[in-house]
Amino acid sequence: MECFMSFRRIAPLTAACLAAFSMSAFAAPLDPAKVKSVVDGQIPAYLQDHKAITEIESPTGDKAGSRQMADWLKARFEPLGYKAEYRENDAGTHVILRKKGEGQQRVLILGHTDTVQPKGSLAKKPYSYDAKTGLSQGPGAGDSKASVAQLLHFAQAMEKLGYKNYGEMIFYFDAEEEVGSDLEEQILDELAKQADLTLSVDTARPGWGLTTQRKWAANFDISVKGTTGHAGNSPQSSASATVELANQITRIMKLASPLPKDPSQFTPQGLAKRGLSDHGQFIPELTINVGVIETPNTKRNSVPAAASAKLDIRGYKAEDLKKIQAAIAKIAATPAVGGTKVEVKGPFSYLPAMEKTPAAAALVDSYKKIVKQQYGANVVEWSGGGVTIGNFTSKHIPTIDGLGVETDYEHDLDKETVDLKTFAPRTVSMILLLDEVANKGLKTK
Repeated sequence: MECFMSFRRIAPLTAACLAAFSMSAFAAPLDPAKVKSVVDGQIPAYLQDHKAITEIESPTGDKAGSRQMADWLKARFEPLGYKAEYRENDAGTHVILRKKGEGQQRVLILGHTDTVQPKGSLAKKPYSYDAKTGLSQGPGAGDSKASVAQLLHFAQAMEKLGYKNYGEMIFYFDAEEEVGSDLEEQILDELAKQADLTLSVDTARPGWGLTTQRKWAANFDISVKGTTGHAGNSPQSSASATVELANQITRIMKLASPLPKDPSQFTPQGLAKRGLSDHGQFIPELTINVGVIETPNTKRNSVPAAASAKLDIRGYKAEDLKKIQAAIAKIAATPAVGGTKVEVKGPFSYLPAMEKTPAAAALVDSYKKIVKQQYGANVVEWSGGGVTIGNFTSKHIPTIDGLGVETDYEHDLDKETVDLKTFAPRTVSMILLLDEVANKGLKTK
């Protein structure tokens, strides 16, 4: 579900993107009852398709499985009028599907065909479906084969409804979402510039969960040079790199948001005892993790001449990265241990934030209203500290994430469970959301 990719700069929302949300109405809105009827009628076929593609093992990096998924998508989408394009590398086949409409909005819809489970997992965990509960299991059944099948039937439903109130519908099925790649990032950047909004239809959280913001992530390396010496006879002529590294880390950690004094209160068990549900609201605003501390020194009685640390820093607001970078540079320039020198490298391996911009918030509000009206349910907004492909489109256009079929325990072969009962209401709500954007426009300020 989450991926880690290479550097890209954050870009503001374009004026063209915002303008796309102030379009005048020109087509009659869809009848929700008719949409429900069409989508409900597709449930048997959806279940068959979900089983078929779950039994296609396509772990990230498996070229044969990835190509099999690509060919399946091409064969199913082309009869609907979509033009298929493959982008391939050594890891797999990325699929882009396009269809022109008669409206104005250009819609980018994201899914992914790769899974985290290795080849052979199907023999250990065969596909299963319980018709009474609607629950299904299997390698990648939830993350993200259920959503891949959902998007096919989303497209089929629009065709059956005769819906054409869009400028262009662009589907991108990522072959490397779980690990990321330069090709993936290049495609996302390219397609986002050609669209007005992004719906990321990846694994959804249970109970109408919708992910509305995700953090950026950046890596920093800190290295300290000192002067070695004997710990007993010459500490006065030495300069400890490890002590200065400790000073650097202590000062840098003060830049992060405060952490709880009792972490056990925020474990699933701790939250349950307090009657609280976790939907990402307890994730600190700005986090700094010192993941690695190293020194080449191996002797207890030698003053270390070198030490280093690797930092993972994350935040929700893009503007915070420049602030943290400047603060770290200032700390590095003022070491506390005389005779030491500190060097900082970073940020690198940068992953952009998926910010809840005014335009994205308008999409969220519209989706919430639709779900409440049609299903009497309340959408729960989630925040994420991890990165998905929606983060990259968010640099350019409003993006919301987690619109797929609801799943628990993704990435766990034994426990991953997808609730296929959520296919129909989730798909209906997404269709009605796009129709509302096309017909009514959305306020962006």
